[in-house]
Amino acid sequence: MKPDPGRAMLWVFDFDGTISEFVLSPAEAEIHPACRDLLRDLAALPLHRVAILSSRHLDDVIARVDVPGLFLGGGSGMEWRRPTGERFLADPNQAARLRTGRQMILPNLRILEQIPGIELEDKKWSVAVHVLRAPDVSRNLVEKYLCRLRERRILRFFKGREVYEIPFLPGMNKAAGVKRISEILCTDHGGNGMVYAGDDENDATAMEWVIRQGGMAFSVGKKAIVPAAQHVPGPETLAAEIRTLFKVNGNRERPGAEARSGG
Repeated sequence: MKPDPGRAMLWVFDFDGTISEFVLSPAEAEIHPACRDLLRDLAALPLHRVAILSSRHLDDVIARVDVPGLFLGGGSGMEWRRPTGERFLADPNQAARLRTGRQMILPNLRILEQIPGIELEDKKWSVAVHVLRAPDVSRNLVEKYLCRLRERRILRFFKGREVYEIPFLPGMNKAAGVKRISEILCTDHGGNGMVYAGDDENDATAMEWVIRQGGMAFSVGKKAIVPAAQHVPGPETLAAEIRTLFKVNGNRERPGAEARSGG
């Protein structure tokens, strides 16, 4: 495939485990060099929009993404920053509901901090329950407890690598985030007009939606989490596969590209 220079296209990338390697601590995550170069080259293409969509708080995303010209999304797409620096909520009405969701869900999760090896990370719009350092008995207790809360409809969760992501708002997921940014940008969904890359259950919601629109998805990790997605094992191979499939050349091969990308 090759990007149509006369057609708008939207590229959306998850951050953790997709354009960054899987790390022991969320604080250590950074963009893989091959993905950083790819993002710059995609953003330099005329009519192409590039977005990073993470469950992290928007400020955290901004601090980790040093590539100009990108749309940055935090809270699975609840809040965004345009390339110009302007911030906005995808749905302003949801901000008022956030406090209610936090008050209902957080008290039910505090008990998990008493379990050996379990770490809670408050991301404002969601909370992550990290189990990487937890023994098997602790992991089993966490999963059983969260499943009981889900059965009682107190919360829902998405499972990732060594983590459970619990959103504070109903209907909050990456699919809603991608749909909202594509509407804001008035992106044509059809054919090869949209590409999404991610690595966990939350990303799977976005992958499935993008594929239904006729777009393409990349599943990063040990195995494909969506059957129709293109599987790649890691960030470096993701960048290489996109360059090959879409014939994306490097900046050095396009005179003037550095000036267009702001690099």
